[in-house]
Amino acid sequence: MYMDMRNGNYSFSSAVRDNDLHRGSFNELTKKTFGFDFTDWYAEGNWGNLYIPHVMLDEGRVVSNVSVNRIRFDLGGKKKDYIQIGTVMTDEKYRGKGLNGQIMERVLKEYEGKADGIYLFANDSVLNYYPKFGFRPSKEYEYYMVLADTTGGNREASRPYVVQKLTMTKGGQSEPLYQEIRNYIIDPESTNQNDGLYMSENLGLYRFWMAADFGEWIYYLPETGTYVAANVEGQVLHIAQIFGKVQIEIPRLARSFGEEVKEVVLGYTPACREMFQVRERREEDETLFILGEDLRRIERDKMMFPILSHA
Repeated sequence: MYMDMRNGNYSFSSAVRDNDLHRGSFNELTKKTFGFDFTDWYAEGNWGNLYIPHVMLDEGRVVSNVSVNRIRFDLGGKKKDYIQIGTVMTDEKYRGKGLNGQIMERVLKEYEGKADGIYLFANDSVLNYYPKFGFRPSKEYEYYMVLADTTGGNREASRPYVVQKLTMTKGGQSEPLYQEIRNYIIDPESTNQNDGLYMSENLGLYRFWMAADFGEWIYYLPETGTYVAANVEGQVLHIAQIFGKVQIEIPRLARSFGEEVKEVVLGYTPACREMFQVRERREEDETLFILGEDLRRIERDKMMFPILSHA
């Protein structure tokens, strides 16, 4: 759909993906603002209809943007449709003209009543900007586990999983993982037994992360048929996500990455929280803002949006 809205010399469009000129300009502004672009993601067919830039154009060139990410989550077996606002940017030559605010107002009006909630992650320089549109800041919480010494315990209980590192580059071993993710889309009754707030129907966003930051972090556990995105930093195992219908024993998984691991930190809200400790998540230059009563549960119930769902 193409929409034209005259505002001086500016026009509005939400059809960037399918317009070669506008998509190229959008990629250039993204690269200039954030240091990345969507060229390969689009070329490989991963830019579906769930990621929708809303842009202001000046003579066909993208000068400001607010992107909508439509994401379905599995919240303890219940489906929740949330919208994440992302890639908020304005060319430095066009700042101060109110263009981004006009896009935001249009987006919020367009999607009013079409989702269970709207949220975004803001950097520290714009914390006073989003409350103007009705957003409020919200705390997030991360779960972690300090590992006990099991050298004198049950040897079978402390036996590590066999982990196989996968190659996620083009032509590598990525397809079985993506098929596991697709299974949640195909079967609406499927539930990830490990994750209490699981992004269940956005394969394109998973592919984006696997092609970027998390491509070197993917492992397969043949014993359970489960996939894990994780890496070790010092004595800490960071688990970004577990993909599979079998509940994984976190102490066993930690030992699979070496005896030096003393702590595990999750990048998602675990389905079974009793075995973990919890603390407020504080990420530099990243504050969660929410819109809608349903999303108050994130702070109230001590949850976090999974790392791999950030857009």
